[in-house]
Amino acid sequence: MSAMMVVDLDSEELLRHFCIESECDEILRRFKDNGFARPEEFKERLALAKQLREGSNEHVKAEELESAMIHALWSLHCLDFSRARTTLQSDEEQQQVLESLVPLLCNLSLIFLKRKDAHNVKRAADLGLYRVELLSPDSTAKPLKAKLLFRRALGRGLAEEYEEAFLDLKEAIKIAPTDPDVRRALGNCKTAIKCQRGAPDDKWRGLLTEETTRKVKLKAQVRRWYRDTKEWFYKADHASDFLLNYLCPLLVIFVGYVATRLFRYLTLSA
Repeated sequence: MSAMMVVDLDSEELLRHFCIESECDEILRRFKDNGFARPEEFKERLALAKQLREGSNEHVKAEELESAMIHALWSLHCLDFSRARTTLQSDEEQQQVLESLVPLLCNLSLIFLKRKDAHNVKRAADLGLYRVELLSPDSTAKPLKAKLLFRRALGRGLAEEYEEAFLDLKEAIKIAPTDPDVRRALGNCKTAIKCQRGAPDDKWRGLLTEETTRKVKLKAQVRRWYRDTKEWFYKADHASDFLLNYLCPLLVIFVGYVATRLFRYLTLSA
């Protein structure tokens, strides 16, 4: 007996990609409370989506991440056409939706990254990478794809999925070989993979875009040396060994040096 799959052609899926039902209801309630209403006309919907995306960008610049996320999700709501509506759109209109949607998903991945929400960074980038393949070749598809791969890699770095992040960065650097951020993240990712397989103190603890890998490794080595030396010294037998074998000889040398200098001073003074 074959299974039958029922598809709701009137359902909207983009907002629910990031939110559960109760969160969707809250976002739409705030959308209306702030005086917005989603237009029925295609061009008006795209215009409002652009306005809200630009508002989200302004909030990102001001580091107001909660407001930036809400405005971006409102913009997503405007671009969330049902399957039935999408089927009725011309090829040109579908391209216009994609040209608005892919940059928005790229922005959302950045907002989630700043909020350290690794799960939704990856979800936004996954959706963006799927849609970017549908953009026409003469558009800005390649730079957007590089950004989405880079952001997904950083999200995977937050989740300590360094092997998967490395694969994304390898793809991103093929598209943007001179991008310094991608190159730095790739180098850090290589070290993070090695550290993950090494000693616990050497494990990577930061973002892939943070300080150079040499500093991270040096700090880990210093921490480990300090801890081991401290444990060794405070053991009773080692403390006595240290005093007898190291501190006492140094003290004798120091006293001898001071006595010699004092004797010379007194001799010259006489």
